[in-house]
Amino acid sequence: MLPPTPQRPPTAPGGLPLLGHLMPLLTDPLALLAALPRQGDVVELRFGRTPTYVVCSPQAAQQVLRNADHGFDKGGVFYENMRSVVGDGMATCPLSQHKRLRRLAQPAFHTDRMTGYARTIRSQVRAFTAGWRHGQVLDVLAQMRSLAIHSNLATMFARREFGTEVAGLRKAVTGFVDHQTVLRMIAPGLNRLPTVRNHRYRRSEAALLRFLDEEIAAYREDGEDHGDLMSMFTTSADSDPLSDREVRDTAMTVLLGGVTANAVGHAWALYQLSRDAGLDAAVAQEAQAVTGLEQGRPVAEVMDRLPLIRGVVAEVLRRRDPSWIFPRVAVKDTVVGSWRIPAGAQVLLSPYVLHHRPDLFPAPENFDPHRWDGRDPHRTQGWLPFGAGASKCIGYELAFMDLTLSLASIVRSWRPRPVPGSVRPRPRLHLEPHGLTLQLAERAAR
Repeated sequence: MLPPTPQRPPTAPGGLPLLGHLMPLLTDPLALLAALPRQGDVVELRFGRTPTYVVCSPQAAQQVLRNADHGFDKGGVFYENMRSVVGDGMATCPLSQHKRLRRLAQPAFHTDRMTGYARTIRSQVRAFTAGWRHGQVLDVLAQMRSLAIHSNLATMFARREFGTEVAGLRKAVTGFVDHQTVLRMIAPGLNRLPTVRNHRYRRSEAALLRFLDEEIAAYREDGEDHGDLMSMFTTSADSDPLSDREVRDTAMTVLLGGVTANAVGHAWALYQLSRDAGLDAAVAQEAQAVTGLEQGRPVAEVMDRLPLIRGVVAEVLRRRDPSWIFPRVAVKDTVVGSWRIPAGAQVLLSPYVLHHRPDLFPAPENFDPHRWDGRDPHRTQGWLPFGAGASKCIGYELAFMDLTLSLASIVRSWRPRPVPGSVRPRPRLHLEPHGLTLQLAERAAR
């Protein structure tokens, strides 16, 4: 008996004639996404002429991301928009190019280099927070972006020190990130309109590219290994090393991804600690009890002694994952689960959807770092802040380490206190905490 012919996935309710689901996607995309798993493991959304399907189960997500039958690739309007800025870096290039780029960039993220990066991150956090004052009220996301820029520049470009240039780079990165609304992500043609906003965006883009081109030229001429990411990108014994353009695209991807996603993760973590005095005290006690990086201990040993803070980071990345949604394109007719996906269709993968399934994470709206006690989040079904498969974020270990050690360094000395006002998740390129301000209280040293 032949198996039944796969059918097209069910359509989400609430679509309008002509507009389909465009309005709820623009006005409240998180509510739209959260309701989809009740319809099935793959659900169709309608807007525009291209069929769009949202993957709602971990099994279906793994099938798309691991791409065993080569049925999916990076494409569509989202990647068209991103490639206009970061080029064909690892986060945006077609899978046919990804394997080579990843192989050439992988040595920069090898385990034996992580301890050096960790020391750099720790020193940058201490220097940055030395300017804070008791009672100061912070625009948290802006502060965390500034901190992330300092840390990422230091881990990428250890050859030199940055002075007044940091302000210009911060402005350029912020200009790029603030430009990425949901509407622009699905309609990149808006970026080409002759508006004042687009002109500022292009200026930010040009400043970042000019800076990277100058640094790449300096590293090529220097030829030394400074223990940083750029040294590894520009020096290789491979017979087919990264070209200057490939180095720039890779560096742009790592810099923007590291700054924007880590800043959002840090901001959400401080927000959660400000709402729970008991958790904040326990995290501070753990952070104050741990030393070792300065004495030359491997970073893996230090991380092992921070189980609660690692749990906080894992829970932040579950409940408020910065990378809340990303697409793939079906390059041929294929089947996901029991559903037929036609060639050319767009497939949306949403960690937000998976991370809020109660069958995977009981009481998903509760912030509970203890759900990770004794668990490795990187091996947990449905936890996908860094993707999966061959295209999983190459810097996921560095990003998780950065979030953990930076948070530990901050809470050793500072307690975040809530400030009256509403904070809500704002879905843009990343899932930002909109309206988040906190007051600093200096913590007594143990």
